[in-house]
Amino acid sequence: MKIAQIADEVYRRHWRGQKSGLGSLKLAEDVCERFGNAVSIRKIDERMIDDLVLDLERDGKSNGTINRRLAALSKMLRHAYRRGYIDRLPIIERKKESEGRLRWITEEEETKILDKLVEMGRSNVAEFCKVLIDTGARTGELFKLRGKDVDLDQGMMYLWQTKNGRSRAVPLTRRALEVLKNNKTSDDGLLFDFTQDVLNHVWRDMKYLIGLGHDEEFVPHCLRHTCASRLVQRGIDIRVVQEWLGHNSITTTMRYAKIAPKNLAQARDVLEA
Repeated sequence: MKIAQIADEVYRRHWRGQKSGLGSLKLAEDVCERFGNAVSIRKIDERMIDDLVLDLERDGKSNGTINRRLAALSKMLRHAYRRGYIDRLPIIERKKESEGRLRWITEEEETKILDKLVEMGRSNVAEFCKVLIDTGARTGELFKLRGKDVDLDQGMMYLWQTKNGRSRAVPLTRRALEVLKNNKTSDDGLLFDFTQDVLNHVWRDMKYLIGLGHDEEFVPHCLRHTCASRLVQRGIDIRVVQEWLGHNSITTTMRYAKIAPKNLAQARDVLEA
């Protein structure tokens, strides 16, 4: 079985229909081209994988970029193993990645964002952003939210279709509750009637208009970081934050613990006493 055929099988069986499906396919196709599309999946071993990594490094790819290609390759190899195309799974060693900067927005930036979106005639996007900030939901989770997923009496939002497959309930602030209440037209109807592409386009225009056009980390996902950082900086226990955000691992949530200098100062004051 040729490696390019495996990539096609994996796309049709696992990636098609997913939000990142086409992106995963492109990564797999790049891996196939570097190996040679006609090479047999049985020939892929640790030596060839090491050569692939060296080839990517020579092209100046970052560790994160290399790891995404290795992840696509791993998916292909595991698929081939389960189907009996190969007898063993080669060991894939991922590159060490830096944590990177956690970009969140200040209250001043929040005001600029919301005001500019309203000025642009995009109040619906501004309302969407308010909910993102106050709930820490991922954009994809919010786009799937339906009327029946919001309990107006209890002030709760239920997210059933999440990135890691684990549903969770998120309490709503008064502001978020008001937005969802105003947008709820029926139990089955979606609460927001625009798409991720529209959000990305509007966000890109807005960021240039407020003078942040060259900030590559200023993306809609930073609103999720904003919710998390505010919870931590205001003294919420890290495990509560983990549950709120729906992280599988506390390690992911611990990134936010490093941005709470006030908490560190409180610890110092205990020592001073």
